[in-house]
Amino acid sequence: MAEASHNSLDEVLERLDALSEDRGLTRDDVLDLGELSAATGLGTREIRTLLRGGRVRERKVGEIAPRRVNFLYERRLRESGRRPADIVGEVAAGLGVTGVWARSLLHGEKCPNVPHLAALADYFGVPLTFFTDSPRDALTRELRPVVGRLESDPARGEPDPLTALVGEHGTRAIAARGGGRALTRAQREAIARFVADFVADSEPGR
Repeated sequence: MAEASHNSLDEVLERLDALSEDRGLTRDDVLDLGELSAATGLGTREIRTLLRGGRVRERKVGEIAPRRVNFLYERRLRESGRRPADIVGEVAAGLGVTGVWARSLLHGEKCPNVPHLAALADYFGVPLTFFTDSPRDALTRELRPVVGRLESDPARGEPDPLTALVGEHGTRAIAARGGGRALTRAQREAIARFVADFVADSEPGR
């Protein structure tokens, strides 16, 4: 099973690299480590290790599930700015358990059973496999849609949208980096469309 998982990730990465290279892109252009971390429950260091072909610690489901529940809870706290008691109360009501039990689950101190995992998956908006996938399987799961988008992207061989925009409008420079990481092609296309529309609307007589 572990070998099959290993091969699956290798195959997905090989396809991802081939498609990216075909479009003049790199992994940094098409992958967002923060988004991958949020979608898999893995730390960015673990993701980098896996992307390099390395190995990370494999845990049993009884260890994985509590860690992933706590990961989602901590992320919800950071992103929502809500009080822990509010989230604990909602989870307790959704699972039909006491607040004490819900708090233990969210803190990763208890291993949820299957019905509880299903309810937690619904509450946090993640697939049930989020709580059970090995690190390699979790990353493979989230990379496959990226490969699918690249395969359906008709932009094979087309110039970078910001480069084309610079050539068309004589713009001296357009920042292609944000927050310290390269923009994805979709983000660059969105910027290009926005700037092109802005330039067109600014032309005399319009």
